[in-house]
Amino acid sequence: MRDIAKNIFRRVVGERQFDYVVYRRHHRWLLKHNGFDNHRAYGEDAYKAQWHRLSRKVEPYSYRLFSHYCGPTPDIVPEDIMHDIIELRLNPRKHWDEYEDKNNFAKYLDANLLPETIAYRQGNGPINKMLAFGSRSSLILKPSVNTSCGESVMQFSRVGERYLSIDGIELTDSYLQSYGTDWVLQESVRQHPDMQRFCRTAVSTVRMVVYRSLVDGSPHVTAAVLRVGADGSVVDNIVAGGRFLKVNIADGTIEGPFISRFGSRSNVWNGLDITSDLYRIPSWDAVLQLSEKVADHMGPHHLIALDIAINEQGRPILIEYNIGGFTTYLFHFTGQTVLGPYTEEVISSLSAVSTASIS
Repeated sequence: MRDIAKNIFRRVVGERQFDYVVYRRHHRWLLKHNGFDNHRAYGEDAYKAQWHRLSRKVEPYSYRLFSHYCGPTPDIVPEDIMHDIIELRLNPRKHWDEYEDKNNFAKYLDANLLPETIAYRQGNGPINKMLAFGSRSSLILKPSVNTSCGESVMQFSRVGERYLSIDGIELTDSYLQSYGTDWVLQESVRQHPDMQRFCRTAVSTVRMVVYRSLVDGSPHVTAAVLRVGADGSVVDNIVAGGRFLKVNIADGTIEGPFISRFGSRSNVWNGLDITSDLYRIPSWDAVLQLSEKVADHMGPHHLIALDIAINEQGRPILIEYNIGGFTTYLFHFTGQTVLGPYTEEVISSLSAVSTASIS
């Protein structure tokens, strides 16, 4: 009933107004949850003036919250403006479905950059078997479209000649048929020992933001976090109970604390004390190169979020990319702004040209 009421309200007031109300309310709640006063903050006027160039309405609450982490910078992006203006104008909505279908990834990218695909299904079409299950120790089955928060992702581990989920479900042809439409079955990435320390049961991924310049077309990594699942989970998703940490894009070093989706902070997660040693993402230069390479193959899209794992040999593997639904709070809670030094370029470009002229 609650979802029905929300959808009715969304249709009545429009998507832009709906998101404005939702995020305004959510950030007020986060202020209270994290013990911050909801008062006018130093630098708030500059923040509102900057984003007023893209929107008549600029809510102050995200600035009042995230300036505690990012400092008094106007480059903190209001989440509703990110979703309803920046995303839609940097990444044309009509192309989202085509590019975000995981079964289309290999159309745009070298298959060697991706996990090995065992089988897949698109729409109501036939099941396409690329390889036999073979002797792989673990397989991942997941929806290929309309994915969110790690929902419906299943891991199957090899037990003798069978593959079983943690719930005892056996991976068979008939089960794949019953799983429905639009899915992909891939070999699980066996992650690098340095990454294994963060979570034993879920592959930890680096969430990278890449902006492909509207001025010269060059790709630029602007922010990064490491997403870490809870031991026992098969996904690293934050909504599913995981945590995240800051990754310095200059050198790949990891900074604590571990942070939850609501901003709770801790130096210890899954038994690992982040203050006990210096941690760094393996093969960081290769991670940066992969991120920029993917952005160069995203056609009309200019803002990409990538999830990258590091395999046992230290090679970065692209798990997925996203061209919509940016979780800006991941970066703000770690003291990073989503667009980094290119914030002014994006605002100036979008306020000076029409959507039709962006390509």
